[in-house]
Amino acid sequence: MNVLQIDLEPWYCDLPREQWDARTDRVIENVDRILTLLSRTNNEATFFVLEDVARNHPDLIRRIRDDGHEIGSHGYSHKFLSELSPSELGTEIERSVAALRDAGVAAEDIRGFRAPKFSLDRSTAWAIDVLEDKGFRYDSSVFPVKTPLYGMPDAPRAPYRIRSDDLTVPREEGLWEVPLSTYRVPGVDVNVPVAGGFYLRALPYRFVKYALERRIAAGHPAVCYIHPWELDPSIPRIDEYDWFYYHRLGAAAGKFRRLLEDFEFATTERYLDSVEGRPERTGPNLDA
Repeated sequence: MNVLQIDLEPWYCDLPREQWDARTDRVIENVDRILTLLSRTNNEATFFVLEDVARNHPDLIRRIRDDGHEIGSHGYSHKFLSELSPSELGTEIERSVAALRDAGVAAEDIRGFRAPKFSLDRSTAWAIDVLEDKGFRYDSSVFPVKTPLYGMPDAPRAPYRIRSDDLTVPREEGLWEVPLSTYRVPGVDVNVPVAGGFYLRALPYRFVKYALERRIAAGHPAVCYIHPWELDPSIPRIDEYDWFYYHRLGAAAGKFRRLLEDFEFATTERYLDSVEGRPERTGPNLDA
């Protein structure tokens, strides 16, 4: 069973928060494309929703839920975890979950969290304790690669239970971590990111498919992601954004469609149910 995740955020979310209200988010039309493709290919996805989207588009969140997909939290400000304190992350989670509940998502159904920009690493390991305190079942913020922006290349490459004292050692119990998929280059012990997003746009699709097939053959799930704005090559070009935001946006929609046709995807929650059985569902504890 493979996992598909959508980081549901507006294209401008990496600008300072005070600039957001002046922009048009284009979220509805881009998510419409994703929901249509998921329906046509009979696939499911987990949508990690930024608070801004839940507040501005509650009807869209209900549509996603009613179509049978999973809703998770993507926080509030879209800041790196390193820019937050534990208490600030707790507040961001509370705001995010409250917005999702106001949009009609039951608290017990909000079981997963994605840190903005995959910013969970050794320096921000304290975030695992916050997520456990808040009652989440899993996190999906570890990318086992090394990039200038993020990554933890020595982390396990398959889902594992994680603890804050050492993010690289699988545990017998605790919060689940669901890392994004990588390809281990034979002979050189280097992980290449192939999970989706920029890498789906930049890499030849044949290589992405081959790498994911290798993971599946080894008994591990393909864990892939995309941002809705990546299917929209006409998003505004702004000076504040680096080249990689726009690189090969025109190729994303076709590659994403092929990905959905070539692989079967489920939600993160459904995958975890398949490996351990369904636990008691309590949902995030907003008072913790």
